[in-house]
Amino acid sequence: MLYFYVASPKEIKGGVGSDAFDASRLYRSLAMAKKDRRGNVYVVDATRIPATLSGQVHGIPKAAILNRKPYRRPKEMMAGGGVVTRMGRRKLKVLLIYRKGRWDIPKGKRDKGEGIEECARREVMEELGIGQVAVHSFLDTTVHGFVEKDRFIVKTTHWYHMTTTASSFVPQRSEQITKVKWFSLQKAKKRLGHDTLVRLLGRIEHKLVVTHP
Repeated sequence: MLYFYVASPKEIKGGVGSDAFDASRLYRSLAMAKKDRRGNVYVVDATRIPATLSGQVHGIPKAAILNRKPYRRPKEMMAGGGVVTRMGRRKLKVLLIYRKGRWDIPKGKRDKGEGIEECARREVMEELGIGQVAVHSFLDTTVHGFVEKDRFIVKTTHWYHMTTTASSFVPQRSEQITKVKWFSLQKAKKRLGHDTLVRLLGRIEHKLVVTHP
């Protein structure tokens, strides 16, 4: 999870201690943070900041600020993806892709003028190399960040539950995908190369089992 804190470079230089922390500058939405004109928008890794059990933040360590040095202005990106499932002999299975040395879940950036569910369906078909998928329900969203040239990209991915009757797949080589493979839910969580996606499967596991057609 990412938070967004508005401050000047001087105020953020060594992190924000509890004595200087201002809760009115902390946002859960990049769009809201951009409306605050009190300084730059800094992207904060929420897993690295101290908070109470109620979720109240008391300060921001320097190590939790992802776009501090050099400062990279955050830019929002919308994406769609699909958790594709099928029922095995005894357990539900999830389809993973192997991309750039890590197991991943098919997803991709939304094209201009494209609906987010339409984006998710297209990206899944393209990355798996298949001609059809059935979209059953919206599952959840994930947010993660990465550096792209001189910007810090904040990517929000909308995830949908999907199934397919396809029995063979053609990995999308242009996206550096080299394998497509079915895993049980528990094995998928162990194999996934991104903590954000491991947590996603943990949150939606029950929903996938209950709603699988």
